Amino acid sequence: MSIRLWTVLILAIFFHSCNTTSPNEVIDGILIVPENRLNPDSRTLKLAYKVLKAKKADSLKAPILYLQGGPGVPTLIMEENWKNHPFRNNRDIVLMDQRGTGASSDADCSNIGKAIIAVVRQDLSAKEELKALDSIFNQCSKVLNKKGVDLAGYNSQENAADFEALRKDLGYAQWNLLGASYGSRLGLTIMRDFPNSVRSSIFVGVFAPESQLLGETVIHFEKSLFEVLRRCEQSEKCNSRYPNLKNRLLNILKKLKSEPLHLDYDSQPFVLNRRDALLILHQSLYSRQSIAGIPEIIEAMEKGNSKPINEVLQRIEFNYNIVNWPMNNSVMAYEELPFIDSLEIINAQGKSELGFDIMTFEGFNSLSDWHPFRAEVLENQPVISDIPTLMVSGSLDPVNPISNSIEALRYLKNGYGVVFPDESHDLANPCFLQIAENFLNNPFHKPDLDCSTIRQPIEWNLHQRSQ
Repeated sequence: MSIRLWTVLILAIFFHSCNTTSPNEVIDGILIVPENRLNPDSRTLKLAYKVLKAKKADSLKAPILYLQGGPGVPTLIMEENWKNHPFRNNRDIVLMDQRGTGASSDADCSNIGKAIIAVVRQDLSAKEELKALDSIFNQCSKVLNKKGVDLAGYNSQENAADFEALRKDLGYAQWNLLGASYGSRLGLTIMRDFPNSVRSSIFVGVFAPESQLLGETVIHFEKSLFEVLRRCEQSEKCNSRYPNLKNRLLNILKKLKSEPLHLDYDSQPFVLNRRDALLILHQSLYSRQSIAGIPEIIEAMEKGNSKPINEVLQRIEFNYNIVNWPMNNSVMAYEELPFIDSLEIINAQGKSELGFDIMTFEGFNSLSDWHPFRAEVLENQPVISDIPTLMVSGSLDPVNPISNSIEALRYLKNGYGVVFPDESHDLANPCFLQIAENFLNNPFHKPDLDCSTIRQPIEWNLHQRSQ
């Protein structure tokens, strides 16, 4: 079982230095905005933000607005990562918890992540799992209704308008956008709705409005996973340590259908069934660091070794607990569900070597029942813009593949694409940092992308761990 775990992303491109920052160089504030700008009687929301002032006090360079992924992941938790980031030397860094997240959350259900993990622990059938998830989200919906939360206001268009209100409040003429995954979707919405406010944009793991994210989940996941297994096979050391990985994976997934693996996780029983195994593999494809452990995880599933599996489960549980599910569900139900090609999903599932079932994997039924609001066709159209934009992709990304960037760049007159062949969704390396910094300084100049072509093969986990 998975609950759209691809939506969780914290951009990990930040490099620390030995410098320290005095507290008076960070401005804290609260922005008051309507919950639903289409409703004249809308209640108001209090959105928490911080401005990390540039270390060069007299710098006149346009600030960077960091747009967190998700949707539903808090932003202010990134403050420490930004304090000594090189980008801050000459530019203010603006952070704001998006509506419904972190310190800006007025639409929350306590312990929803814990409740989901309790479902994952059990060996439920697909039907039982969907029923359990429906119960969790239906209860949450009732809680929000009693609080007077207007779920129609939790979407990218309202989110973008919040940041435009913040720009005006802070007095910036323009800013540079930096976002990843859902942060790129939000950034493109800002470019569409408030083009005069944006100087340049840098997006990683591009999720554009026209991307068929839900409809192509099966295709992207399998393509990424099988490419990873192929690379292990091509590596003499990895193939020697973990031979015949693809067949072994297919065999263990088949076995888990009737013989789930009984483990101990966090001092409690955990029954790992086939759907849980797919969840663990999907989550492990997000970064080159976690990809390095996939062969070991497959072997652990064969041998019943809980340690590698538990490490991934800890990451999953962390993600479940930091995501604001009402915000996540609201955006996805509003902006993705209306544009799903059901036939495409059926065809993809029919061709799936893994027997992938998106109805279970995405908690599809729970999402479709979350609220009745659906976006107009605008939210499925490409953004046409001449704003300088750098789109960055990892070729192993299981969520937002290179094709997303290629399609979106067709409509960006001053857009540039860069691909890192050995990176995935959570892309982090010095080459990207250098390309991004040069682009920020000269956004209308074609960036030098040479360093991105230097291969950095996966450093596989080849050690043998005791159970």
